[in-house]
Amino acid sequence: MSDSNTFDPNAMNVGKYLAYRLHQLGVDQLFSVPGDYTSDLLEIIDTYKSPKGDRYLHRIGNCNELNAGYAADGYSRANGLGAVAVTTGVGSFSLLNAIGGSFVESVPVVAIIGTLSNTKLMDEINAGELYHHNVSTEDTNRTVYSPVTVAFERISNPLTAPSQIDAAIIACISKSKPVAIEIMEDCYYMPCANPEGTLSPVPNYESLPVLQGMAAQSAPNKYAAQIVQAIEKAAEAVYAKISTEKPILWIGKEIATRKLQSKFAALQQAIGAPYVTSFLGKAVVSEDNPWFLGMHDAVFTSDYTNSYLKQSTAIIGLGVWNTDLNTFGSKSTETGNITQVFASRDMVKDGENLYVQVSLEHVIDAVMALIQKNGYKSSWQQPSPPTIPTIPAPQTSITYDSFFAVLDQHVNDNHLIVADIGLSSFGGSSSLKINRQDGFLAQNIWASIGWSVPAGLGASFREDVRTFVIVGDGAFKLTCQAVSTMVQEGRNAVVFVLNNKVYGVEQMLLDPAPYKTGSSAPFEEANILQEWDYVSLMNGFSNNSGNAKSAVVNTIGDLESLLEEISCDTASTYLVSINLDERDYPSAWKLFVNK
Repeated sequence: MSDSNTFDPNAMNVGKYLAYRLHQLGVDQLFSVPGDYTSDLLEIIDTYKSPKGDRYLHRIGNCNELNAGYAADGYSRANGLGAVAVTTGVGSFSLLNAIGGSFVESVPVVAIIGTLSNTKLMDEINAGELYHHNVSTEDTNRTVYSPVTVAFERISNPLTAPSQIDAAIIACISKSKPVAIEIMEDCYYMPCANPEGTLSPVPNYESLPVLQGMAAQSAPNKYAAQIVQAIEKAAEAVYAKISTEKPILWIGKEIATRKLQSKFAALQQAIGAPYVTSFLGKAVVSEDNPWFLGMHDAVFTSDYTNSYLKQSTAIIGLGVWNTDLNTFGSKSTETGNITQVFASRDMVKDGENLYVQVSLEHVIDAVMALIQKNGYKSSWQQPSPPTIPTIPAPQTSITYDSFFAVLDQHVNDNHLIVADIGLSSFGGSSSLKINRQDGFLAQNIWASIGWSVPAGLGASFREDVRTFVIVGDGAFKLTCQAVSTMVQEGRNAVVFVLNNKVYGVEQMLLDPAPYKTGSSAPFEEANILQEWDYVSLMNGFSNNSGNAKSAVVNTIGDLESLLEEISCDTASTYLVSINLDERDYPSAWKLFVNK
């Protein structure tokens, strides 16, 4: 540890600088696992306070680095930016999976890696000494993290640290992707310049009026003119579909990533068309809009939603990513034109026509301009709402469908749903009506099972909501220690474990025969789980804390009573085992099972 007599404790240093910059951007929690190359940083985090006596960052200890990374990811999804700190090698390699998911799904996370001091690195290079946790003298973390970050900075000189930290964080918030900042352990306490001003994201593109102005000059900028022409042609393609067809809007993740909810709402209202979401785009806008039809996602599309999709003559994709999950379980071989026209990833595809350097924001703005210029008359009547499922009698055994039907009647805009991948999400929590913008979080492309529990920990630090985690028992076992951290940090999260004693989704993908009606087909041995005692597990995780509650649900009545208890107990962490028959599955999978 550094000797506090050798430096001015009130002076700015590298560790403080980093904490201050994160705090400026709304980060209040730093998820971490102690390690000797990071210990000085964590000491700074624990002792660095504002003039009012408040910590700039609160350090949240985690049971392992993967959980810490998932927690930072969940925190970022719920709050806008997350941060995690680990030691090099054993820590940074364990963290990599979480950062990979954040990169693929465009979640801004700052990964801080503590590494060897300058002196130790020189020992390795010149004296051949190998230090623990270290791979070699190569720049290993940069090599490993470069594919899953948009910036990597190694801080070895405190004089350049401020500019390096600023550059990494600006890249993070500009690209909505992770960055890594590797800091040599002898730099944390070294003095550096004070932070100046605030950090702001750099726009990914010029505004449409600026581009139009550049293109309209007497000596036009030919590159701006090309972009404006592409935007105009793309907008005309979208407008042609909505003005001559019977359109349904299909919205996706980019509506949230690019913060275009209000622009989409204005467009939807202007054309009076129904809309659906992709699973990746679930709840990017509140689902209490009467024009909302549900989720459009291959075999998991409900009969209600399909009845309207069949009436439409044009499905227009806005911000929908073209992924295999959009056609999951169906016989479709489409990998290019997922709709007649769609806009995402700064391009618009209209049949065989492709318009590039065209942002989703520009398209929406240009289409709105065409509507205002040419007018528009909707071809739709407002949809009739779907039928609410009937809840079985209280003594009825709980099933996937009845669990989600009961939960759906309980969830409101004070809840944040964090769902794991698999039967917990597809046809399960995807059926919940989320009446809160961004009130549903799921990792549906990286699809790392177990993500939801520590991500739910991170998301629970959004204080205006209560987090409900929905996870299968197989996925839960990968990251279950995060429940202990929830208790330690006084989070009032609720973790529902869908306990069917098998890796259900893996069995589905391998062979759905065990799920066919009346089947006695065996489960693949690799998919059979050891049963756990979840009540005792919670006692062990919490050391019998009074604010750690557990419950077992076998019937509809059990669940209804428990949800009432949870709503009255706003201070406790809950671990709930939803005991399901091993051959039960969400009915939304029936087309997959019977294909």
